[in-house]
Amino acid sequence: MLAWSPLLIQKIEIHALGFVLRKLQLNRHRDAEVAPHGHAFAQLILYLSGEGVQTVRGRRRRARAGDLFVIPAHTPHGFSVAGRSPPLCLVLDYELSGAGRVRAAHRTLSPATLNALHALLSRVPRKGRLTLADYPAILAVVARLLDHSREVAPPAPTLYERLSEEVRAPTPLAKIARHLGYHPDHLNRKLKRESGLGLRALRDRVRLESAQAALRTAATVAEAATHCGFDDPNYFARWFRRQTGRTPSAWRG
Repeated sequence: MLAWSPLLIQKIEIHALGFVLRKLQLNRHRDAEVAPHGHAFAQLILYLSGEGVQTVRGRRRRARAGDLFVIPAHTPHGFSVAGRSPPLCLVLDYELSGAGRVRAAHRTLSPATLNALHALLSRVPRKGRLTLADYPAILAVVARLLDHSREVAPPAPTLYERLSEEVRAPTPLAKIARHLGYHPDHLNRKLKRESGLGLRALRDRVRLESAQAALRTAATVAEAATHCGFDDPNYFARWFRRQTGRTPSAWRG
C-alpha cells in the first residue's frame, strides 16, 4: 500500500524549456515514515500544507508549506512525520534534456508564489485525459517550480540540522550546548521554537531512527542495542518501548 494518497495524477510527456516532464502528482502523506528510496528520474517536491521532516542523502530538514526540494535521479530521500497535520505535497517527475544536470537543493517559496501555485493547480484536472486547454495551467505550474529550482548558494545548516548530528554521540546535552556557545536552557528554548522539539526529545528521535535502522539489519536485539550505543540490552528494550509502545522484538516482527 502506498504511504501517501494520490489526489491528483497527470502523466504527461512534454518536452519544453530544456526539460522532459513526466508526471505531476498531488500526494497526501498518510504514513508516519517513508523509508529512503530513489527514482530513475529527478523530482521536485513542494510542500503545500502541513509539515514533516524531509530527508535527502541522509540530511534531515524540517519542511513546511512553501518548502521546495530538488531531488536528483537515484538520490535517496525519505520522509518522517513532524507535527499534527500530514503534509500535502506537489510532486513533479522530470528529466533534463541534453547535457544538463540536476543538483540537490532546497528553497522556500514566498506566500505570494505559493498562493499563485494553489490558484494554478485549481485549474488542473485531478485525473483523466488532458485537453489542449489544460496545458497552459500545467506549464505555468511547471515553469514556476523550475524557476525556483535553479542553483543558488546552499543555505547554512539550521540549528535542528546541526544538533541532529551533535546529539548522535553520547555527549551530555549541557556540554553540547556549551560547545555551541549557548546556555543549555537557552539552546533548548531556541530549538523548540525552530522545530517543536527540545534537546532530549531530539536526541531520542535521532537515537530511535538509529535503533530502527539497526533492528532492520542486526541479527539480534542485543546486537542492535550495541550498535546504537546501549550497553544494556534490557535498558535498550525498556527505552525503545517508551518511545514506540512496542518492544524491539515486536517491532522487528
